[in-house]
Amino acid sequence: MHPSTQNPAHGLRLPLWLLALALGFCFGQVSASHEANEPSDGTVNSFRWLQNPLVLPETSLQRWQVEAVSLSSFKGKIVLLNLWATWCPPCVYELPALDRLQQRLGNEEFVVVTVSVDHDPGLAHNLFTGKLALANLEFYFENPERLGKTFPLDVLPSNFIIDREGRATGMLRSYVDWDSPAADEFVKRLLAGTLPARPQN
Repeated sequence: MHPSTQNPAHGLRLPLWLLALALGFCFGQVSASHEANEPSDGTVNSFRWLQNPLVLPETSLQRWQVEAVSLSSFKGKIVLLNLWATWCPPCVYELPALDRLQQRLGNEEFVVVTVSVDHDPGLAHNLFTGKLALANLEFYFENPERLGKTFPLDVLPSNFIIDREGRATGMLRSYVDWDSPAADEFVKRLLAGTLPARPQN
């Protein structure tokens, strides 16, 4: 657990607590019983869906030596938002597959946005552009305390689906096999508007 998120009450405000409520689990219990509350089989089948899309507040994302952008700047696209950190082995393992997903399916309608929540963005940038040599993803980072006001950061990696209107529709806080044919089918169904099939509370 990240030091800044050890207190379950920290940052419990809209939309974080509403997101937790809409997804049917108590945010304060997630860190203690993640598997029981959010079971995952490592595939896109474990995504959880909101009955009603959740409008997100204005959220900035920093870029390396470039001006920051707003999450709302991606409106019009379906966004797969991935939150990660260098100290999280599953996160690092997942990034190359996300890079390949962006290469295969990224276009004017779909984009993978990965955001480092490291306190040392330089370390994350070196891993991202150096050892991992990710060529298809842009490097984004954000202060975890600031980003934690919008998204829960007690479990990483975290993957969120944001629709064309900039609203959160679903999430999966676990590693995902993004190289699988099921992942490609998942994205294609998102683009076609056929997911989620049966939203969950």
